Amino acid sequence: MNLDELAQRVATLEAEVGVLRQEAAAARALASGADRDVADYRAELRGHTRTLGALLRETQLEQGQAITGLGEKVDQLTATVGHLRDQHGAHLTEIVGLLNRLIDRDGQQE
Repeated sequence: MNLDELAQRVATLEAEVGVLRQEAAAARALASGADRDVADYRAELRGHTRTLGALLRETQLEQGQAITGLGEKVDQLTATVGHLRDQHGAHLTEIVGLLNRLIDRDGQQE
């Protein structure tokens, strides 16, 4: 290999190294952009997660209040049913007493 061939090969290698440096710089720029994109995505995801957490807490509070209200209504209905049962029982006792008196009176007339 003579000096001219060696000089040609060195020049070719230098040109290739220049291209490789440009490609490496472009790859670093792309990687940097991708890193920023990922960071932006993570920040947005954290924001969505916080929003969903807040909505979940609000929904749980609303449901807790609704359940408490339903419990109060059930208690009121239970009291009303108990009162009606007591009234019904008193009326039945009165009716039974009247029927017994009629039966006794009919029994005495025979």
